[in-house]
Amino acid sequence: MASDRLARGRDAVLVVLGFTVAGALCGWLWHALWAPAPTGVVVGETAYFPPDQEFAGTGLYMLIAVLAGLVLGGVATFLLERDEVVTLAATVLGAVAAGAVMALVGHLLGPESVAEAIARTADYEEVRSDLRVGTPAAYAAFPGGALMGAVLVLVTFTRHTHAGEPTGVGSASHQA
Repeated sequence: MASDRLARGRDAVLVVLGFTVAGALCGWLWHALWAPAPTGVVVGETAYFPPDQEFAGTGLYMLIAVLAGLVLGGVATFLLERDEVVTLAATVLGAVAAGAVMALVGHLLGPESVAEAIARTADYEEVRSDLRVGTPAAYAAFPGGALMGAVLVLVTFTRHTHAGEPTGVGSASHQA
């Protein structure tokens, strides 16, 4: 019993660590696909970027995060079926951590903060955008993708049945 609890704990730690490492790799990928940084024009202590470029960083973050979460959530749930609840909880925790690490790594690899660059830039001069997640809702992309992957695996690949459940049309409970 204690060894089973220890194994479940080990599985949970592996899932969280796996997601966190994947988040760092996704942050690097996010930066690599986003670069070179878009340029905008400074007017009155505000930088103006083309509309498509303003959304590009956040949109790319969400795309990478959802796809990575979908794959990682599905793989974790498929491989670690010892305790679905523990795996699901670790998947959610790991996906939240992965999303935060992805945003941090991408931001650190990107150019300096736009606010700092604007302070040194005169009106009508160009400034480079920084890589950041534009809206807090985007942080739901990694956990959302991971939960979709986990649910797809749980619904599609259930490998064991519980005792006492009917197993098909010809079972005793259906014949009565």
